[in-house]
Amino acid sequence: MDKYIIEFIGTYFLMLAICLSVIGGLGDFAPVAIGMTLIGVIYMGGHISKAHYNPAVTLAFFICKKIENSDVLGYLIAQFGAAFLATLTAGYLLGSYESLPDIMMMDLSPKIFPSLLAEFLGTFILALVILNVAIAKGTAGNTFYGVAIGFTVIGIAYAFGGISGGAFNPAVAVGISMAELVRWNDIWIFLLANFVGGAAAAFVFKMTAEIQD
Repeated sequence: MDKYIIEFIGTYFLMLAICLSVIGGLGDFAPVAIGMTLIGVIYMGGHISKAHYNPAVTLAFFICKKIENSDVLGYLIAQFGAAFLATLTAGYLLGSYESLPDIMMMDLSPKIFPSLLAEFLGTFILALVILNVAIAKGTAGNTFYGVAIGFTVIGIAYAFGGISGGAFNPAVAVGISMAELVRWNDIWIFLLANFVGGAAAAFVFKMTAEIQD
């Protein structure tokens, strides 16, 4: 149960930071706020749950056999539930998503394939970084794991965010759809690309790195 609580808290504050920084007007500095928040919650919970905070990362850990089968559903419920509640919380703090200007909503339908590729690439490198700093023998016992992951998120958010919205996380995809930053009709783009990206990262990791016992 401790692992599920940590996954909920970490995902909750990640999603809250996304909504409040993007919608709250931080503009170009939003990825920095998101990445720095992620660094904090990773160090908060990494020693307890491995700090997935992302269903695509949980899938990658499952493929690498570094999460118990019995824990997968609990992680997913915690992650998606946290994203849902965090988005509601942000909506309350900001007033209402209904009052947002329509210009904030991205329509990915004219650029489906670039969006799919952007979400796949971003999720792939994020999951590959997480696997290598969290469960690779070569980096066992390192203290830089949170910084590596947080700065990766900042980098891919700047690189790909303008193309796809920059979720790289199925739970975040649900949250940004609820917050009307992207259309619900486009959520399949995130779910497909994110889960495939996480799975691809796991297979590459298994080919290139030794996994901790």
